[in-house]
Amino acid sequence: MKKWLSIGLGTIFIGGLILTIKTDIFSNKTTIQQVYPRSNESFVGDPMPYFNGEEFMIYYLEDLRDDQTGFHPISLMTTTDFINYTDHGEVIPFVNDQNHQELALGTGSVIIDSDGLYHAFYTGHNGSLSPKEAIMHATSKDGVKWSKQPEHTFFASAQYEADDFRDPFVFYEEDSQEYWMLITARQNGTGVIARYTSTDLITWEDQGTFFVNDFGNDSNLECPSLVYFEGKWYLAFSDQWDKRVVHYRIADSVNGPFVKPTNLDHWDGSGFYAGRLETDGEKLYVMGWIPTKEQHRDNQNYNWAGNLAVHELIAKDDQLLPTLPESVKEQVNTVAFTNQTIPEGQSITFDANEETILYSGKVVLDEQTKKWAFQFNSKENKSDLNVIFDTELNTVAYYNYSLDRLENYAPQTEMPFDFAGRSSVTIKLVLEDDIVVLYLDDEIVLSNRMYQAKDSDWAIMAIEGQLKIES
Repeated sequence: MKKWLSIGLGTIFIGGLILTIKTDIFSNKTTIQQVYPRSNESFVGDPMPYFNGEEFMIYYLEDLRDDQTGFHPISLMTTTDFINYTDHGEVIPFVNDQNHQELALGTGSVIIDSDGLYHAFYTGHNGSLSPKEAIMHATSKDGVKWSKQPEHTFFASAQYEADDFRDPFVFYEEDSQEYWMLITARQNGTGVIARYTSTDLITWEDQGTFFVNDFGNDSNLECPSLVYFEGKWYLAFSDQWDKRVVHYRIADSVNGPFVKPTNLDHWDGSGFYAGRLETDGEKLYVMGWIPTKEQHRDNQNYNWAGNLAVHELIAKDDQLLPTLPESVKEQVNTVAFTNQTIPEGQSITFDANEETILYSGKVVLDEQTKKWAFQFNSKENKSDLNVIFDTELNTVAYYNYSLDRLENYAPQTEMPFDFAGRSSVTIKLVLEDDIVVLYLDDEIVLSNRMYQAKDSDWAIMAIEGQLKIES
């Protein structure tokens, strides 16, 4: 009989979700019941999701934040519903040797070949070497126990800058009957996505630039992914600077051209990064991470890695629109707003709750509704954690400052949202531990980390004009 060591974060009960982590002391597997999971002693960096026909295998760079010289082994979580996870722990280790190419591991991808063998392609990074980065290869029969294949290592071709060559994404391209590998690279002083091809997943040939930075700056295009979904090809990547958000482009052909969607080209703000696309053939998802903050304090900046976050993407016209995965909606406790009007300068308060809660309701938009706030760790209409909805600026923005100081500071995360022409806006708010995620009309999402939101009251405040809310 298996023994379970329960690490006191609670348990599932009917009607709601309490964060749960259980460790099987014989297999080192951990079951995690969270919407935004992470291992108990580490943080989730760049995800590398792969659907194997039965479940999503979400490989990720594990940020241990320990004292070792090397860093970021590749670890694995698996799930079928994005709320019940099995964390398998480390599956591909780094090499704790200052002279080794794999001193640190970087982002990659996983694929299964026609014989059922798993292949992982990932980045080997060592800042003391020249070049700093290389593409590594490992194989596995089950996707959990891996054997490295160092003889298959390769570096950037001469046309790319040698020190920026990472984040390989591999898929099988049916028309050419080849495997394609998209790689974050630099060429002529700007970020590009390079394309390599192979027929055997061992020897790779450079086919030139697949996509060139079209932002008007020179940012790298990190963590690229490419999927075919409902008749279109979707290319996603993260700009290393200056917005640090996940962008996407659309094409009718795998060869492009890949163009920006008509409206917004990203789903979330800078509180969500390194998002990779994956589909089970029926639904499309983007999987990234919500960062922690320096010193784990609300008044500090976001840093690298945090908790896994998954948005479902709905294809509509020439856009992909984000929403909370349906399987998550079905399992978390939902609280509907009650019908009421909040006078200007006043607020209504929601009590603290240890559960994962999905709050849902509508804000009615009329001429009197100008600006309102969701305030977290709210006390007597005051809070240093404010999400501001501004119908005149057409923005939704998170400030880690009190309302009387907002004019002096820029928001920590922000998303544009056109309120014009709407009679109402539907808001879904997910609160789990110190993570706060808002979906507006299932068109945009704003993910945030707020430490003081954990186990504290929150409020809706009418700032300019009265505010009418409905269930």
